[in-house]
Amino acid sequence: MKIEAILWIVVLILVALAFLFPKTRTFSLSAIGVAIVAIVAIVVIAKRGVPVIPVAAPPPSVDQKPVDFERFHIENLDKADPEAKNRIRVAEIRFDQVRAQAGAERGSIGRIVARLYNDSATYTLTDYGYYLVVQDCIRAVCTTVFDQHGLSATSVPPNQARDVEVAIRDGSTRDLPPIKILGTANILLTPAATRAQLAGSPKYID
Repeated sequence: MKIEAILWIVVLILVALAFLFPKTRTFSLSAIGVAIVAIVAIVVIAKRGVPVIPVAAPPPSVDQKPVDFERFHIENLDKADPEAKNRIRVAEIRFDQVRAQAGAERGSIGRIVARLYNDSATYTLTDYGYYLVVQDCIRAVCTTVFDQHGLSATSVPPNQARDVEVAIRDGSTRDLPPIKILGTANILLTPAATRAQLAGSPKYID
């Protein structure tokens, strides 16, 4: 039994004695006061002696970055054929007949189509990097409303051309609004990287 409970019992007994025996009432009341003071002192001391347990802070949240599959693909290509990106200079490929295709919503752009030329006389173009800029031109003032970098696979033999498509992010699947043109679209598509192999060699599949 805790000492506080014992002292409270003593207090109750002293209160009863004070009423039953008037001659000892003064002594009983003094004893009651001493017991109450003792109880208070014991409670205060007990609370001070209780160790304070710190609340563990939750671990900091770590933002999970999405996996960059395009970068992973590029790294695999470089490991499989380190010289592939040096066989055709960027200046030896070019885009022409670049135009925008309408998206699902009115006034939006869904994709870009173009003709890709490989001016190399020796190597087949197997992958091309690009930089796409979409401008909205209103009253002869053009403003960039979207841009993106990318890498796409293809197969363009030496001194030939192929039609290619560049997909613009889909707002319905990435929770972003579609690219809308209020005036006239001006599409700038420039090559940024190349990968190639000897003409006639089987194109490896990563």
